[in-house]
Amino acid sequence: MAAAKLLTDRVRSGDRVLFLTGFLIRELGRPETDGPVGAASLARALCEALGAVPVGVAEPECLEAIEASFAAAGLVPMSIDRLGKPRYGCAVLPFTKDEQDAEQAANELFDRLAPAAVVAIERPAANRNGRYHGGGGFDISEFTSKTDALFAVAQERGIATIGVGDLGNELGMGVIVEEVRELVPHGERCSCPCEGGIAAVLPADVAIVANIANWGAHGIAACLAGLLGRVRLAHSPADERRIVRACVEAGAVDPVTGTLRELVDGTGLEANVALVELLRSTVEIAITELGSVEEYRASWRAFHV
Repeated sequence: MAAAKLLTDRVRSGDRVLFLTGFLIRELGRPETDGPVGAASLARALCEALGAVPVGVAEPECLEAIEASFAAAGLVPMSIDRLGKPRYGCAVLPFTKDEQDAEQAANELFDRLAPAAVVAIERPAANRNGRYHGGGGFDISEFTSKTDALFAVAQERGIATIGVGDLGNELGMGVIVEEVRELVPHGERCSCPCEGGIAAVLPADVAIVANIANWGAHGIAACLAGLLGRVRLAHSPADERRIVRACVEAGAVDPVTGTLRELVDGTGLEANVALVELLRSTVEIAITELGSVEEYRASWRAFHV
């Protein structure tokens, strides 16, 4: 809800919102299914609710899966030059993997797009030594786009940042860096020569931890729906099935099994759909049955009196 409120406070019709997502699997050179799916559900909700213009940013290897996910959510991919004219337009852009170029590239992108918010969903982030890691403690810096620079520039410019992660090595999770170092395997000390651990150090204005990062993004969309009283803004089971399938067909893999199957972090499609239905039904009851809910709560007070 804090993330949903921040977005409604900051984003106006026509504003760009950057979605930093995509996590490349080292052995396969492909993105995982966790991240793009959640980005698509939240991007669609923000577009419909606030008139936001979503722009996905990641490695070139991730862009096809992100674009396919956005399209499956109902958004229309287009060139950056046409962005903002059609109501449901979106775009995807690559970002540099060179640390030396990252700050300048970030400033140039912000000067060009003037985003109102930056949302990172299952996006790798640097540790205290500036190195990026997979969950197993291995170094992935060489092939990872340095999107931390986008978060840093956003914060310098007073632009809202939201981070969603599930382990602690993701962008925005710096708000819980000490907990990650203490409690998460490889959090304090990784298995690569840097020995700095996998804990991400860059914080977000609002950070969300979910068992699967997509679920955290779906949760923001659900809260946005509840906040604005519009059930349709919440992610739907039909959309979840369609987006996951499109993401896989575009080359994204399940990171746990290493397969091109409709799984997210080793969790089957129908389990993900069930979580989406739980969120949506909660929103629907809160909106359509508000009077009944208030009567129910009043009965507690009467009982205690």
